[in-house]
Amino acid sequence: MSLIILKILRNFALGVLALIVSISLSSANSLTTMIDSILTSHEDIVNAKKELEEAGRDVTDSLLAYAPDLSVKWEGGSNDKDDASSDSQIDGFDTFDWTYKQKIMDSGATLADIRNKNLELDKQELEYITSRNDLLIDAADAYLGLIKASEKLQASIEAEANTRETSGQEEIRVQVGSGLTSDVLKSKRQLASAQKTVISDEKSFNSALYTYETVFRTEGPENVDSLTKPRLAEDTLAMLPNTMEEYVEIALANNRDLLISKMDVEIARNDVITALAGFGPTVDGEYKRSFKDDASHTAGSHSEEQIKLTVELPLSAFYMDMPGYLNDRSALDRAINDHAVKERDTIKSAKDAWQEYANARTMLSYSENEATIARELLSISQKEREAGQSDAAAVLSAEETLESSMKDLSDDSMTLVTSVYELLDVINMLEPEMMETNKKEGTFNTSSQ
Repeated sequence: MSLIILKILRNFALGVLALIVSISLSSANSLTTMIDSILTSHEDIVNAKKELEEAGRDVTDSLLAYAPDLSVKWEGGSNDKDDASSDSQIDGFDTFDWTYKQKIMDSGATLADIRNKNLELDKQELEYITSRNDLLIDAADAYLGLIKASEKLQASIEAEANTRETSGQEEIRVQVGSGLTSDVLKSKRQLASAQKTVISDEKSFNSALYTYETVFRTEGPENVDSLTKPRLAEDTLAMLPNTMEEYVEIALANNRDLLISKMDVEIARNDVITALAGFGPTVDGEYKRSFKDDASHTAGSHSEEQIKLTVELPLSAFYMDMPGYLNDRSALDRAINDHAVKERDTIKSAKDAWQEYANARTMLSYSENEATIARELLSISQKEREAGQSDAAAVLSAEETLESSMKDLSDDSMTLVTSVYELLDVINMLEPEMMETNKKEGTFNTSSQ
């Protein structure tokens, strides 16, 4: 009795261990894990982060325009005066100058520059999100593309094997005038077609594998079955609006390209303000304190203090800076026109993304139903042939239909997931944690998963 219990416990332990290993391998090759492996080290992300840091320092640099300019200067040496009304020889004189300069007003040029630097920082933050999301979508395409190519190849291999078994053919070569019946020739043609499909799908699989290795910078998985189709969380889909009109409205408010275009208009407007400031006065203040010891050919020590306010009006700017001002005005007009074009492009992009998503949901529903019907038809055809009620051609036709429907199902299931990514990206809501959920209640779980 104890031996039986030990065997049961051993089998149970082995089963648990196998389950843990299976879950571990699946987790190691999940889309989220693969994305995490490149999200911080990819060159585009690293460069985008550096550009964001540089933009932050540019803001600090622009703010320092109003910081006081402090300096200290020391001079030392000797003064010799000969053949003068009063000759003198002074060795070791010292002069210390302490200077404080302050920008007071420059007709708005510095304020416009500060606003532009802040806008550039905001733009760079959006550019960083764009680089990140482009990588997320490319990674998802590579990951799902490899799964899809593998499923298609497996379907082709199974279809070729079934065609070979159903047709009873092993060799597709035929000589002219061989005298073979039309049924045999049709079977050979169908086998040849199935073999060509396998070769084509092998090529597509290898191409998808190379893309996977390039994007994730690693060798392809030993077993593609270890890759799991990502499931989308319910709360992620809950963020999507219910109608195209609502989605377009959100896109007009949140689309990154459109937000950047708005910032470009504001930057151009600030450039015009800067150009106009070139025609206005500038006001600067300066305070200088000097301590002199045996300097200026005079023995003894003394100190000097100077307070200065400088107001300058550049008269020549009215003709020298006018071309630059007119160019800035023209650049503003172009930025406004570009923004209008970007609005139309955003509306189209939003509608296209929504249509792709809606179409993908409908197509997946049809594909799932079509695959179910194809399986039933093949089963019926096989039973009818066994009963002598149909020929091999009917079975081969049903096998081809099932192969085609399974490939369509694989395509549509992947397209629906990627369409959600694109939909979220257009309205600037895509985040790395939205790529998938490991919970079993995730959506878009097709029968092929």
